[in-house]
Amino acid sequence: MIAAIVDGGNTTGLLQYLVGPGRANEHECPHVVAGSGVIARRWGAWESLSPAQGYEIARFVDQFMSETGTRPLGSQRVFNQETGKRETLSGPVANHVWHCSLSLHPDEGPLSDEKWQAIATDLMTAMGFTDADSKAPCRWVAVRHGAAKNGGDHIHIVANTVREDGTKWNRWQDQPKVQKACNAIEHRYGLRIVEAREHARGARADSAADLRASARRGQSRTDRDALEKRVRAAATSANSEVDFILRLRELGVRARPRFAKGRTDVVVGYSVALRTRRGERSQWYGGGRLARDLTLARVRTRWPDTPVMAQQAVDAWREAWRGRPPRGPAAISTAQWRARTEALEVWRSRLAGIDPMDAQAMADATTDIAGVLSAAAVSWPEGPERDMLDRAAHTVGCVAQTKTRTAQRRPTGDALVLAAGLLSTAHMRPGFSSGVMVALSALRLADALGDLYAQARQTQTARDMSQTARGAFIHLHAGLAPLDAAAYARLAWQAGRAQADSPVARSTRDKPAPNPWITTPDPAPEPEPVSVVAVASAAEQAATEAGMSPQQFDRIRRMNALGKAEKTSAGASHRPVASPTTVRRPVQEPKPRRGRGM
Repeated sequence: MIAAIVDGGNTTGLLQYLVGPGRANEHECPHVVAGSGVIARRWGAWESLSPAQGYEIARFVDQFMSETGTRPLGSQRVFNQETGKRETLSGPVANHVWHCSLSLHPDEGPLSDEKWQAIATDLMTAMGFTDADSKAPCRWVAVRHGAAKNGGDHIHIVANTVREDGTKWNRWQDQPKVQKACNAIEHRYGLRIVEAREHARGARADSAADLRASARRGQSRTDRDALEKRVRAAATSANSEVDFILRLRELGVRARPRFAKGRTDVVVGYSVALRTRRGERSQWYGGGRLARDLTLARVRTRWPDTPVMAQQAVDAWREAWRGRPPRGPAAISTAQWRARTEALEVWRSRLAGIDPMDAQAMADATTDIAGVLSAAAVSWPEGPERDMLDRAAHTVGCVAQTKTRTAQRRPTGDALVLAAGLLSTAHMRPGFSSGVMVALSALRLADALGDLYAQARQTQTARDMSQTARGAFIHLHAGLAPLDAAAYARLAWQAGRAQADSPVARSTRDKPAPNPWITTPDPAPEPEPVSVVAVASAAEQAATEAGMSPQQFDRIRRMNALGKAEKTSAGASHRPVASPTTVRRPVQEPKPRRGRGM
């Protein structure tokens, strides 16, 4: 259930609109479902209200304010129809009207008037409008007039903030309070749980102005949505802030820094825009306007922080603003694609080690996977495949936007960095099986992440994430050639076996999650498993060819050395004593040679 709050100073005008036909004649049979005692008794039995009755209800709602002479003044929260955003009008202006709309998801279907009455009464009691807290009550009314534009059932609650004794209702922090009350109502009445609200998540959305602008250009995606995908891909594929800036430019994104007040050497934020033609106006968006986890403070937690790297980042921001040309696309070999796919498959099996109840670890993993999916969507050509990847990336990206986060630094896994970098800079084309395999592994990561959210009892989040990922996976996998599909099945199986056969997995009894989408090859005869050391070596070689930072190269080198040490230490204990396989033939003595004289 979604609650939206605005303020006003005209009770009569608001009630006239609620009981009227609406802007597009969408209001059908407006009637009162709940309200203060006298209002519910007098108008609760009417099946449909007239504008004259709406005027009378408004007089009763304002009765306490009229009798006591109290006139609340202050700022107003209003909804701007042009921009599609809620704005605050500075006062002093009349703001005695508290207007709250309660909307259900379209899939829930309509509720009965009796249930809406109970919900509205519980909400107003929780918000302190009734006399349940031993204070004088306020006058209020709840009106129902059919489904919303998106098909969801909803009601409108109108209240006057002046109490019966002339005191004013305290509106401080009313938005967080109403969200808490809605969460309690969802559990009490068996409604659909808004898990994003329950777990302190909040995704950014396109405004009405953005939607209208994209419609005028004939585009299916807004500039804000396109920028979010590209910035996610750049942040996930970068190994430093300087690399992040360069990758933004490679993806066709203009970036400009925001310096601290009175400083020119401290960057505290950034804004981005798509490249436009000469004469066209650019629409700029701050990182936080794109997504909560794309602010500069959030993305900086991925990379190491030193004074030298900070100064290099400041210089890179200045060069980006001056128009430094981006790097050209690098040549990518098939071995690089295969190494990325194997690394993602190994990393997928390691997701099982994340505690589903660790909100921070889950948010970090979600952010990383959303970046890889965004990189795949950015590089994909226009078509249904890209739309599916967009939806998968959007679904995972919404879950990644937590409202709070610690400042602890957490580097992105090397497998994800390398895969996102390869996807974001590659030029996908129809029939390009190597890129499709990496995208398939990224979608499998999203499905495995959905399983973790299911373990955390976030069923709706898990279902949405798994459905979008599996739908895209099935579509992409069906387009592979039979030989490529068999090669991917074998590769995924080998990566899982390599993870299961590692010394760490054997000691902890961890096994790779089964793949519910593709058929694994016949294990007889058993192929040679790809070890973690081999995956790390391949990734190291591929990364060297493509160019990497010294920090990331050292991390991969240490991982490789650790894998070799584990293999050496475990070899003696896990290697069975085998009998000699070489059959030695008996030595034959040479026959004596007879001479001529004999």
